[in-house]
Amino acid sequence: MFINKNVLSGIQIFVAASLLAINIGLLIWFLFFGYESGFHSDSAAKVLLAREIIITKDYFPDDWNYINNDLFVFFGHTFIIPLLGIMPAGFTAHAISGLIFSALLLTGVWLVSGLTVLSVQRRLLILAVAAAGVSGVLAENLYGQFSYGVEVVFCCYLIVFSWNFFQSSEKYAYAWGAALFLLMLLAYWENPQRATMIYGLPFLGSVCWLSWQGDSCVRKRFWQALATFSISIGIGSALHVNTLSGVNNIVSAGNANWLPYELMLRNLSLAPLGILSIFGGLPTPGDHVVSKTGIYEALRLVAAITVSGLIPWATVKAFRHANDGMRFLGSFVAIAFIGVFFIYVTTTIAEMSDPVQSSRYLVPSLFLGLVLLLMGPIDRIGSPVAAIATTFIIVFFTTSSYSVFRLSGEDFMVEGSHPGPYNSQRRNVVDFLISNNLQYGYATFWNAGVSSVLSDEKTLVRQVLIKNGIPIPMQHLSSNRWYQPKAWHGETFLLLSEAETRLVNWDAFDAHNAKPDRSYKVAGFRIYVFKDNLANHLPGWDTRFETPFKFTANKTSLKQIGHFDVNKGVLVAEKSESGTLHHGPYVSVEPGHYAITFDVLAAYNQAGAVRLDVASAAPHEKIHMETTLPFSDHPQRLYFTLNETQTMEFRVWALGNERVLFKGVSIERLPSVNNQ
Repeated sequence: MFINKNVLSGIQIFVAASLLAINIGLLIWFLFFGYESGFHSDSAAKVLLAREIIITKDYFPDDWNYINNDLFVFFGHTFIIPLLGIMPAGFTAHAISGLIFSALLLTGVWLVSGLTVLSVQRRLLILAVAAAGVSGVLAENLYGQFSYGVEVVFCCYLIVFSWNFFQSSEKYAYAWGAALFLLMLLAYWENPQRATMIYGLPFLGSVCWLSWQGDSCVRKRFWQALATFSISIGIGSALHVNTLSGVNNIVSAGNANWLPYELMLRNLSLAPLGILSIFGGLPTPGDHVVSKTGIYEALRLVAAITVSGLIPWATVKAFRHANDGMRFLGSFVAIAFIGVFFIYVTTTIAEMSDPVQSSRYLVPSLFLGLVLLLMGPIDRIGSPVAAIATTFIIVFFTTSSYSVFRLSGEDFMVEGSHPGPYNSQRRNVVDFLISNNLQYGYATFWNAGVSSVLSDEKTLVRQVLIKNGIPIPMQHLSSNRWYQPKAWHGETFLLLSEAETRLVNWDAFDAHNAKPDRSYKVAGFRIYVFKDNLANHLPGWDTRFETPFKFTANKTSLKQIGHFDVNKGVLVAEKSESGTLHHGPYVSVEPGHYAITFDVLAAYNQAGAVRLDVASAAPHEKIHMETTLPFSDHPQRLYFTLNETQTMEFRVWALGNERVLFKGVSIERLPSVNNQ
């Protein structure tokens, strides 16, 4: 008995659509519920930035600290902003934004799968694989944090817009060209360097390949595409430079340096580990092989190895495919992977002390490579082994969404998808802060932003570093506004893990009149509560200094000579001692006009008793103002102006002719230079 082909096709479409519907359902569950257990401060930054945009009424807030020239133009916060009119900047807002981006990503995959002639059921299965998450690492990067999901979205639509630009009639080519122009403009506005590597080079390579293979009509469109691309690069890059000049940019790992040969070999040897993690092929060390979990992890390892081996094979096959769409996609995927992999292996961009996390740079190209593989012909006669392997991959990944999404929790974290330290007690800590009416405080990065978002803004926790025994603002995806004294009036708290408490110097807190009133212990954390805002007391927090701040001399003050008189609370340089009685405090100061007041005493000496100066620390190392005094019987004031944010120190030089006493130095922002 034979089944009618139309009936069989209908059954296949129903099965594929059912799998897709199940996977989308689990993906939605993951976004709104499952991902909360793995939610972290990198993800939370987008929600916090959206709130800053609402507060400041500026899409690029002046006080926000961007990282490595990466501007957020069309990013995770884009769809959060309109939500904040009806809901708090919490996890639900993040989930809704993630749902919208997930829909854009899946739509992009669907459109890419239309570059060649495929059955509806095959396209639905490709979409079902994408919706299944594939692995914890991919699910985190594409749908949870969705930072690299945005890059996949841009790549998918870039491929589709470019292909349709070449294939459509003259009438519709203008529309596709306009879409291509807008997409590339946004990409280069965000970061020209990143855009060139991820989008620009693959685009140029694939359209050159298409032009070389095509007819005169295609070659004519090539020059039009090149002109569109060039103009979008110019405008996008100009917008980037202009926007970046008006915000704060912190440069860290984004400055790539070449590695020595030995470290290149190390990166190359660890690359397979990262690739296997992307496809979920790393078994849990120590687990039993002969068990349900062990057998399942063995299947995941086989699937990951199979995918890793078949993607290069599928890419080569794509170049030989009769369909130009497959050749176009194959060239884009190949160039995208080669370019990023080269940087990944040879430079400092990838932090290979954590190969699993560093593998995120390969996510866009490898994910597109997986899509390319699934789009290839399944030739049961000519390539039976590849056909069986591809079928296994489709079946395995479309049916693995439950393990990737529903069982996310702590097992999801162990898989290596989480960029920071995982803490299963974070929700308990947040609930404790809310129940004890602790509304504003500070914590290290991985415990700060995530707490603000999970609490639905009921408690705001700002990120700090513990340096020299006291907390200082962490300028990484944060706003300088958070650390100003006027940001909060009333009690504040310091949330620290048990290990972090050992880094604290409570004597330094006492020296700045910042002693905690009480403390709590909850879920492995210590919470220290202070009577007012720590920003009122700790040095280097307010970079604008609209409220005058005094750096009082104490036993931890930086000096080359002299000693600290505990009874009088002053630094003392005896006669004949020459050198810096005080240097530092090496605080960041924003552009503006300032008055510096030195509380210093020195007896008269015609040759000079004390020298005061205001200087920029490295790398600028410039003296902005200085004076030499024969004596000082009252506080001395100097004025200076900054045109850009710099690290400053205020120095007191004892000249060795008389005894010098230094009580402290204060800084105050002036409204204009005319006030001096």
